[in-house]
Amino acid sequence: MAHYGTTQRTDDESRGLLNNNDDQVQVTLVGRTFRHVHHHRKRYFALWLFAAVVAISAVVGLHYYHLHDKDTTPTPTPTPGPGTPDGGEAGFMSEVLLKTGAHHPDVCQSDRSYPIAILLSIFFGYVGVDRFYLGYVISALLKLATAGGFGIWYIVDILLIILGRLPDHNGCSLVAP
Repeated sequence: MAHYGTTQRTDDESRGLLNNNDDQVQVTLVGRTFRHVHHHRKRYFALWLFAAVVAISAVVGLHYYHLHDKDTTPTPTPTPGPGTPDGGEAGFMSEVLLKTGAHHPDVCQSDRSYPIAILLSIFFGYVGVDRFYLGYVISALLKLATAGGFGIWYIVDILLIILGRLPDHNGCSLVAP
């Protein structure tokens, strides 16, 4: 029986000379998988390309969401506090800065980029490149050895970076450009 995309061979000598014994290739799991992937390679490439476009769109969308989310926070009206010589303005400004997240004394800003960390995590996270980028060398080597924690660690790291819960190795939050 001829498969799609193959030529019908009737000559036994040509089969031996071409070293293409279809009967032996179909027997093993690797052979069947190879034939399946080879037959559907354009579909797999299109699926990978679609996933890459969705991932990049999600990163850009989340980046602009977080960027505009900080700009649209309502500012409270100033209330003068007792005991301050300027009517409470010093206390008010520190409250506004703490609420908007513009300057928090306990959180430092990293020199590593938020969008780059997300893209590295999506495309190369299964080998630990995102962890190397953030400075976690030991966990990056473990992630490399286990192929992204058998896929679970890979997905968890993507979610942690997108949600902003994974700082760099110094504990500083990632910077969105």
